[in-house]
Amino acid sequence: MKKTIYYLMFLGLITSCSQTKTTIETKDTLIEVKIDTIATDSSTSKVMYLEDVLECVDLQGLEKKYGAKNIVKKDSIETGEGTFETTKLFRNTDKEVNIYWQDGYEYKRIQDVVVKGKLDENAKLKKTSPWVSKKGLRIGMKMSEVVALNGKTFTITGIGWDLGGNVVSWEGGKLANKNVNVRFNDYSDNMGGLTEKEYDSISGDREFDTKHPAIQKLNPTVDEFSVYKIFEITPELGQKMTKEVEKKQIKR
Repeated sequence: MKKTIYYLMFLGLITSCSQTKTTIETKDTLIEVKIDTIATDSSTSKVMYLEDVLECVDLQGLEKKYGAKNIVKKDSIETGEGTFETTKLFRNTDKEVNIYWQDGYEYKRIQDVVVKGKLDENAKLKKTSPWVSKKGLRIGMKMSEVVALNGKTFTITGIGWDLGGNVVSWEGGKLANKNVNVRFNDYSDNMGGLTEKEYDSISGDREFDTKHPAIQKLNPTVDEFSVYKIFEITPELGQKMTKEVEKKQIKR
């Protein structure tokens, strides 16, 4: 729903970790890393893979894996595009995840699984989410870390607006075609040391490569990432999806 708009607009992302080894897929090979546990702001938590939610396929699968008591079948979330219906897993906890369904297959086909970072009382990003991607992404990563994961710079939208800080293209890097979306945000003090002119150059409705000196200096933080499934969008289906999204927006 929310991400459907994102797809239509843009169609055509480990702190110190320890213990058990696993693998992270890259473009050319598999990298063996240790991500059995992840250090958070207050403790060390067992990591949870966002891809595992996607692989549940439907509501029944979610309930079997995570327990019906941990799932709110129908909830809502406010975004820059409006208020949309969503299914929530572990609502109002550090493990909260938003689940979106493929249009026309509600509760039958999971389309997109999104984890958003939570803020503390000072509006600073909390690094308490246990969710990670098997590609190596987590809440709280710096842009420079994601560049390293991708193996090259990539294109994002300007920060500070409704669709700000979103990756537009991985530019053929190791995260390209891996079905992951990432959003960055600025949680620095004093604009990260940038001048007003520098900050303006990377803000608002624009796109630029992360090799831009101002965004490299700011080095924003991942505060949202998602994994999703791709399905073919014909022009006819695209028009239908747009209409469905408009109908499903909750009127304010």
